[in-house]
Amino acid sequence: MKKKIKMIALDLDGTTFTNDKRITQHTKDVIQTAIAQGIIVLPSTGRQFSGLPEEFLSISGVSYAITSNGAAVVDTATEKPIYTNYIPYELAASEMEKFLQEDVLVDIYANGVCYIEQSMTARYEDFLTSQIQMDYFHKTRIPVKNLPEFIRNNRMDCEKFHILFRDDTLMNQLREKYKKDSRFLATFALSNNLELNAPTADKGTALLALADHLGIPHEQTMACGDSFNDEAMLRKAGFSVAMGNAVAEMKEICDVITKTNEEDGVAYAIETYVLDF
Repeated sequence: MKKKIKMIALDLDGTTFTNDKRITQHTKDVIQTAIAQGIIVLPSTGRQFSGLPEEFLSISGVSYAITSNGAAVVDTATEKPIYTNYIPYELAASEMEKFLQEDVLVDIYANGVCYIEQSMTARYEDFLTSQIQMDYFHKTRIPVKNLPEFIRNNRMDCEKFHILFRDDTLMNQLREKYKKDSRFLATFALSNNLELNAPTADKGTALLALADHLGIPHEQTMACGDSFNDEAMLRKAGFSVAMGNAVAEMKEICDVITKTNEEDGVAYAIETYVLDF
């Protein structure tokens, strides 16, 4: 049965993109068709704005993006946020000081870009498992000497912490610690990472904020995702779609399950439940 959908939020990695970080021509064509039918289609991602792939942004009519796990909703034409939910700069600076003492690779998102302590760049090979990741980090991370001081001096409220681990024991300890810390919302999208946002910053809240901004009823929103940082979005959207490759917990909470990201699962869901032919 077709749904009355006016806005579709799409997670990127593991959802819209294949495992080798491509968006197929068929998926792009289906997104373009949805936009032509008057539907708002936007990426909803843990990435910062500067890390959004041109392959998605180049689709004609993509006007908005939910970034940094919902810390910002950005107008893609002006590159300015129309909604924000940030970590206060003093909290961000003090927490960064703590992370720099741990055996982790940590960076922080702010103002649509990503900053990393300068000394950390020499440790990419210790934490990144593929050349694709290495190239992406070199392209998107801005090295800064004394990052906590930089945050304080610029009074830079922050979108998100992103932490990578190579020690499972430490990872599990910090995941549990921050799950209990009311100053943050802790999620993870990878088997070896931790992501920290402001307590009420999530993709679902950002999705509904954009819907309100555009006058779209919440029940006419749709979301597709695969992992734990998609949970709030999948729970709050009017119609939720889990990828065939999604973790079991996301499949359990969604209205339907589509094909995998290797099988154009996003395109299949939009064609099956939304498009008028």
